[in-house]
Amino acid sequence: MEAVLARHAAWRGLAQTTAPGHDPALWSAPREDITLARVSQRLRFHHFEIDLAARELRDGGRLLQLSPKIFDCIAYLLDNRERAVGRDELMAAVWGRADTADSQLGQAMLKARRALGDSGEAQHTIRTVAGFGYRWIADVHEVEVAAEPPPPAQAAAPVPPAPEPDTGAAPAAVTRETRSGRRHWFAAAAVAAVAAVVLSSAFWAWRQPHPAPPPERVVAAAPASAPDTLVVLPARVDADEEFSWLRLGMMEFVAARLRAAGRTVAPSENVVSALRAGDAAQLPETIRAALKPRYLVVPHARRTDHGWTVGLELQDRDKAAREVTASGEDAIAAARAASERLLDVIGRLSPAAVAEAAALPSEELLSRIDAALLADDLDGARRLLQSAPPEQRAAPELRLRLAQVEAGAGRFDVAEADLRRLLAEVPPETDPVLRASIASSRGAMLVRLGRAAEAEAVLDSSMETLESRSEPALLGKSHMRRGVARALQGKADAAMADFAQARIALQLAGDALGLAQVELNEGALSGVRNHPGDALESFRRAERQFERFGISSELVTSMANQVVAHRVLLQPGQGLEVSQRSLALLGRLPSPDLEHLLKLRRAQALADNGRWSDAEMQLGELARGIDPAREAELAALTANERALLELARGRAAEAYALTEPTAEKLTAPEFDSARSEAWFLAIRALHAQERVAEAGALTRRYAAWAAPSGNTTFVIHARLAEAEQAAAERRYAEADRAYEDALRAANAQNVPADIADVAESWAGSLIARGELIRAAPVVGQIARYAEHDFGSALLQVRLYHALGQGEAWRSALDRARALAMERAIPPELVKPPAAVRIGNATVGVGN
Repeated sequence: MEAVLARHAAWRGLAQTTAPGHDPALWSAPREDITLARVSQRLRFHHFEIDLAARELRDGGRLLQLSPKIFDCIAYLLDNRERAVGRDELMAAVWGRADTADSQLGQAMLKARRALGDSGEAQHTIRTVAGFGYRWIADVHEVEVAAEPPPPAQAAAPVPPAPEPDTGAAPAAVTRETRSGRRHWFAAAAVAAVAAVVLSSAFWAWRQPHPAPPPERVVAAAPASAPDTLVVLPARVDADEEFSWLRLGMMEFVAARLRAAGRTVAPSENVVSALRAGDAAQLPETIRAALKPRYLVVPHARRTDHGWTVGLELQDRDKAAREVTASGEDAIAAARAASERLLDVIGRLSPAAVAEAAALPSEELLSRIDAALLADDLDGARRLLQSAPPEQRAAPELRLRLAQVEAGAGRFDVAEADLRRLLAEVPPETDPVLRASIASSRGAMLVRLGRAAEAEAVLDSSMETLESRSEPALLGKSHMRRGVARALQGKADAAMADFAQARIALQLAGDALGLAQVELNEGALSGVRNHPGDALESFRRAERQFERFGISSELVTSMANQVVAHRVLLQPGQGLEVSQRSLALLGRLPSPDLEHLLKLRRAQALADNGRWSDAEMQLGELARGIDPAREAELAALTANERALLELARGRAAEAYALTEPTAEKLTAPEFDSARSEAWFLAIRALHAQERVAEAGALTRRYAAWAAPSGNTTFVIHARLAEAEQAAAERRYAEADRAYEDALRAANAQNVPADIADVAESWAGSLIARGELIRAAPVVGQIARYAEHDFGSALLQVRLYHALGQGEAWRSALDRARALAMERAIPPELVKPPAAVRIGNATVGVGN
């Protein structure tokens, strides 16, 4: 979806698999009787293992649940991986006949790719052979099965280290070292490319698999919407299987006719998403709860001896129903007539745009293409487009849909070029709404291609065209896209204004999913602007809506960024709870990138709560599974998190080895957040090894880089690094000035994690120097976090112990122990404090 923080979302789409007019004799034919029974070996590819005899597919040891046909598609391609397999051959192998509907095979391949963490865009496991079929391309290794596995007692698996006791040794700087990466700054999660609604005003470029909801679903508050919103449901079709496309095609056709007459009709994507997320029988109730429409329109179509009869049932909020019917030679003609009769009942708000048949491509063809796009069948949509006569293929409406298909397949440069040419051929005076739709789609493509300034200019023209038009859905999407383009250029205030206008327009359009995308964008931008509390609330609202509709990619992003927000707000327990809920999405995501992001957030939440062994296991698995070339940022963030744990365990050399590559090699602007974090950790790792001179040189480079960045968090941490360098060199007056600067900047931003980073370091330095009176107010700055944050609690233990305050020390120690888990409390802080003399007074009594 169109989200600032959609960086780790994958764009799905299936490439063309057949070409019209292709001679079947040229397609591949099976060279022997088609059977899967002869396959008996176990094979490994990526992090999957498949036992073809037992019909089991495992992902990292976890058994995946696949339908028989999906498993057979995977198995057959694997067994014939030395060559491309034609569509007819695959259909004959799996379904036992070669005349299976193309859409059936397309859907099966879509699900097979999802199960393997693949997509039509990535194609790292199954490649589409255009005009022919498919080919297995992932490296495959046979698994040697031991005759008799050793008993568990003899297994050589490593045992996680036991939690360290309170009295165990710990590095002196454990508090600071475990704190510094807790933020995983929002910019790393939110600065990116984006646009999910990148195509026409009517369709998304891709959609997500929609898993069954968990047992206890969170019910989202319905968004404010126009009071007279209509929702058209999928049609009930009483006809042969060849007319199954009418189910979604007629839905979108009727919705478009009603929209043309000025009625507010919720986008069909909302309906399709709700359908995938739950029980089809409950769809009307789900839609009523989610969208609060005034009317539901339920189409039904029946084929007769003389043509078609189409009925449109109109249900109001009280479920009272009226129905209009019409007949015609074909289903779309009947649906057109029924729509006109329905408008006679509910009224037109503006004259309907009734085009002559000769002026537009075949309405049936458009409806079939729209049905394929709504069903994620990009292969089918492409075949329909290519099968149209040349004069129809030249029509702007079909060219726009072809650009949709290209974008859905991940060919954004091709889609942008097509849209640019089309835009030049459709002047505003000819069809202003169509032109605005083309411009808006092109703007989204430019954002995806990293050309945000161009995108902003193109989207400006789209909205100028719409100024006098009642097109709230298209206007809302255009504002959202321009907001993303502005956010990527650092124009935060202008972006927020766009998101606010998008919210109003999408409410008027009855677009609940569009509103959820706005929440996601606003949350990301709030995080970048150092307003984590606002960001968290936006992410929570977005999660509730995406969960309702089963949109898994955006659901992952919403939950992953909640973990970040809780980290920044020093709420580790709440972050762990969110990450625990997110585990239900594992195995149901359309790309490995999303699964890796979810696992990274889980590991960070575990580490924040002192579950170091669990976090290390998760991070080790991630490090092995991430492709550093394709997922460079995720690889860097995983390395940073591993470095934090190495520092906390006193293994500074290992920590430096993990962070140095990121700090030195990931120099592109999109990696700035990961690089800043790595730089800061590398400096601390050098200090922990007493390599003070090297740390000083790196600190100067870091500070010179951070100063012009405009990122307050970078500047705060660079100044903090300078303070720690000065303290290491015993230049305490200079160190205190730097600490004071950093703390002042952190307080101005009022971000708890930044304040704690500086306060813990400065207070620790002052306590080590015996300047307890000066340390006390610095510790006081983060006292409010000590109930739930281990670093803040441990700092209080340190101060009260140094002051000789026995009762306060004991209470603080109990609190720190309750939060510690595997984090060690230095042994000197566990011993009762002695009385301390400050000036002429004796303070505290050790006991």
